Amino acid sequence: MDIMNNNLKTIEGLLDFTFEIDAYQRGYRWDTDQVFSLLTDINDFTAEKESFYCLQPLVIKKINDSTYELIDGQQRITTISLILMFFESQNFQLLYTTRGTEESGINLFIESIPTLQFPVLNIKKEMDSFGEIDNEILKFWKENIMKDIPEINTVDNFYFYKNYVVIKNWFYQFTNEENEEFKDKLCRRTKVIWYVEDDQSDKKQIIEKFINFNEGKIELEQAELIKALFVLDIAKTTDTFERQYEENQFADDWNLISHQMSDKKFWQFVSNNKNDENIANKINLLFQLHNGFGKSEDKFYNYRKFEKDFKDDSQLDKPDWGRITQLYNNLEEWFFDRTSYHLVGTIIHLTDYNLSKVLEIAERASTKTMFRDNLRKLINEEFSKDKYKFEKMKYGDNAVFKKLFLYNIALTETEDLETYFPFYRFYETKRWNIEHILAQNDNGLESFEEFENFKNDIENLIDVSANKDLSEKNQEIIKPLLADLNKLIDNKRKTDCKKKVKEIIEKIEEFFNVDDFNNLCLLDQTTNIKVGNKPFRKKRDIILGLDKDIKIDPNTYVPIGTKYVFLKKSTNSDAFQIDYWSIRDKEAYLELVEKTINKFLNFEKDELN
Repeated sequence: MDIMNNNLKTIEGLLDFTFEIDAYQRGYRWDTDQVFSLLTDINDFTAEKESFYCLQPLVIKKINDSTYELIDGQQRITTISLILMFFESQNFQLLYTTRGTEESGINLFIESIPTLQFPVLNIKKEMDSFGEIDNEILKFWKENIMKDIPEINTVDNFYFYKNYVVIKNWFYQFTNEENEEFKDKLCRRTKVIWYVEDDQSDKKQIIEKFINFNEGKIELEQAELIKALFVLDIAKTTDTFERQYEENQFADDWNLISHQMSDKKFWQFVSNNKNDENIANKINLLFQLHNGFGKSEDKFYNYRKFEKDFKDDSQLDKPDWGRITQLYNNLEEWFFDRTSYHLVGTIIHLTDYNLSKVLEIAERASTKTMFRDNLRKLINEEFSKDKYKFEKMKYGDNAVFKKLFLYNIALTETEDLETYFPFYRFYETKRWNIEHILAQNDNGLESFEEFENFKNDIENLIDVSANKDLSEKNQEIIKPLLADLNKLIDNKRKTDCKKKVKEIIEKIEEFFNVDDFNNLCLLDQTTNIKVGNKPFRKKRDIILGLDKDIKIDPNTYVPIGTKYVFLKKSTNSDAFQIDYWSIRDKEAYLELVEKTINKFLNFEKDELN
């Protein structure tokens, strides 16, 4: 596969094309400094050193073999058209659905520009300020152009005219021979990244695509620009066979890496941001790891860094594609090594560190065991903080979620030996809830049937927990309250029933410490709504799929730690019962969580592997 021909086109190769610019596009608005920069960059390009100069992408949709709808790149392509107009050269056709002056879409004003009057400006090779030049052109436009042809006074037409004037005056400083050399560089040595949208895209999708490009929601440009920089570097290879081999190898690498990093299982392993799933070119992460992340507002930091390094002749250590593939190979190795996968995933998702820190640890480690143990050390440092102590954590604390998340990763690693913790499933779940195992019963009951069921549930809880988990003294406090509730139900006193239910709930919470860590687990919000107010046995049946009436979505992800809770995996057989969550269950649960996490984070014996 020849990636050069598939992704890049010379300006000369565009001359037979027609580009349609639809109504959703904003008008032509390039400023003088942007035109000046384009002219200077092409002029400074040295053909002896580099095979061609590369422009940013043209994003287009094919209409027919010679006509394309221009989605992104209007500003650049219009400016290039004005440059070709100056040379009186063959030009591609621009058609406008709203700014054209003919039914065909042609803008006759653009074609008439070379016949108009122009001011002579003092434009030099190096300039920092263009305000004075802009003022001169605007003054000339008002006094000479608008005065004679007032009907052409539109913002678009002014920008067409202004930038043509800048282009014309810019070339005045050079000889005819130098200008011809520039023309050759522009037509034959300047290429654009050619990105064709799916033929199946409808008009609504095209407009949405344009908006997304211009609001920065689609990260096409940076990855494609960086790809072009590496392609350009390969093109400098003089040996044809070697160059073709490198091109094919680069294309294979790029496609393989892009495909794997787009896999949600892989991507959610290396990224902890739900919004990252929408990034078009996830290969950008490798460039960030290579160059650093830059400032958050600089969307093209990595492109500029690569471009600068490629142009710097004094830099012996120029960008090396092999280093990018090695970064990817590291990620892939950790992804397929189950223990490394769980340790790296824990750091990415549960600490403030990112992959850069993991790579730093990997570089310092002489063996795989040392690497994994250093990851464990980092995780231990985070979870040894005071806020993660069991006695400190209460319902509502963010530390509870993180500790439960860690427990589920650790349980997968140590108990479910054929399985990888599904980070992608964890992040597909839109919202996680911390669920009370022994219900923190809602006092929003409305019907007398609900009041009756509530009373029966609490009576059952007292019966099965009597003496072991609930002292006689506390039983004597709750029983009269239940008797009062029973009378209120018989007398149909709804308001008083609701007050009594609230009073009973407060006592239950006090006696059973329902907000402690040992009474908490993870459930997705949808499932939590279905089970949240139910007694333990009912919750158990629903979550384990045993309930005949209430079913949870079969695609719902129930964490392994939550399944263990309702299977009572941590409870010894002599204390096993399925009616409620006892103090012995709580103690065994806490012991299992601690034991599992410790086992996961215990250092290995280094056997040089």
